[in-house]
Amino acid sequence: MAEKIELKWYEKKQGIHIKQKITAEQKKQDAAEKRRAEKEEKDLLEKKQKQRRDKIEHIQLQQKKNFSGRKLSSLFDPSSVPKDATEIIENFDDIISSSHPLNSKQKALLPQQIRALSHNLTDERGDRRLGYMNETTALSAYVHYFLWWNLVRLTRLFANMESSFFSFDDSGVFVDIGSGPLTVPIALLLARPELRKKNITCYCLDLSQQALAFGEDIFLSVAARLECNTWKIVRIKGNLDSSLKEKADLVTCANMLNELHDDAQMPPDFLAKKYTDRLVSFAKSGTSKPRILSIEPGDPRSARLVSLMRDSFIRKGFVPVAPCCHCRTCPMDGKKGGKWCNFAFSADSAPAQLKRISEKADLAKDRAVLSFAAVEKKPENETCDDMLKMRIASDPIRLPGHRTGYYACSEKGLLLAVTEQKLFSGELIVTKVPKKQMPIDEKSGAQIINL
Repeated sequence: MAEKIELKWYEKKQGIHIKQKITAEQKKQDAAEKRRAEKEEKDLLEKKQKQRRDKIEHIQLQQKKNFSGRKLSSLFDPSSVPKDATEIIENFDDIISSSHPLNSKQKALLPQQIRALSHNLTDERGDRRLGYMNETTALSAYVHYFLWWNLVRLTRLFANMESSFFSFDDSGVFVDIGSGPLTVPIALLLARPELRKKNITCYCLDLSQQALAFGEDIFLSVAARLECNTWKIVRIKGNLDSSLKEKADLVTCANMLNELHDDAQMPPDFLAKKYTDRLVSFAKSGTSKPRILSIEPGDPRSARLVSLMRDSFIRKGFVPVAPCCHCRTCPMDGKKGGKWCNFAFSADSAPAQLKRISEKADLAKDRAVLSFAAVEKKPENETCDDMLKMRIASDPIRLPGHRTGYYACSEKGLLLAVTEQKLFSGELIVTKVPKKQMPIDEKSGAQIINL
């Protein structure tokens, strides 16, 4: 409350003027008191917020102290993606428009065409023609949606894999089978800056010459924006049964084998052996260390095929280098009723325009998912008996007792890693091998390990 103001004798004679003075003084004092109260309230709020932050930091510190594992690497750390690559992916529609602009009618029809192609590739796949990307509308829809999303996924993955897997001599040879609009070469150029100075010969095989030509235009536009060397792109109309004069240091095949699998009548294990033999036929032999990378959608059927191919590669003397951290039996092989190997990251950071197109096509994504196997021809590394590596292969799982767990792949088989530390799909963790026998999770059959 405002203090009572004592008036002088001459002030009392002034009547109404005095009342005005009293009112003004009271307002001034009330305003000052209000400011003091607001400041006290603000200081109290800031104090509570600081206490809350300190408490969270304390909990996180305790979680780190209690965490018995050590993070070695991640498959999808966004900070590993080069800044210039992030900028290009963010504005990838500008690159598409620079070589293949759409008129207003084509732009209006694009979401509808994307949705139709999506059905053609999923629930209506039985009606899909093998050379569907020879159709102009299908190719345009693929580039504006599927190519863009694949670059989001593959650039993140390639930037986080071991650099040795993508090493080339200055005259290295790279073969990409089922290349389409050169998805893998574009992603590799974006993700690995050390390759931008190399004089690489890149053989791109696909049944659609139109898709290859479209992709080469985009590849050259990306290289121009990166101001780097343009690899020698050799476009070949072909498939897995084709043959090349040169053998490759690196062989890649992305999002193609699942489509062949759809049209095949043979069992998955037969197809896996056949596809493995064909991929190996493109790779160098002898003293070189050829590398092969097979990437497919993160669904159970595709993951099953990738797991079978992994086993077939191992029988041919190849060693899995990612995502696997061992050469033992795959504990997430996609068999009916079991777990399948797939990895995911949030799509929150995807380009805004890509998300808008996805929403208009009723194909909005909240996660980017894939299954893959990267193998190399080299001796198997010796493992330390005291340490256990595991690859996190799930989102957080709520467990009884307010606990959190994550499924993980390891040489010990399927694990359920229980920890207070927040982990992410694709992270590689190393910890000491438990001295006691690990208990079994009744639901999954996984061995429970506390981190």
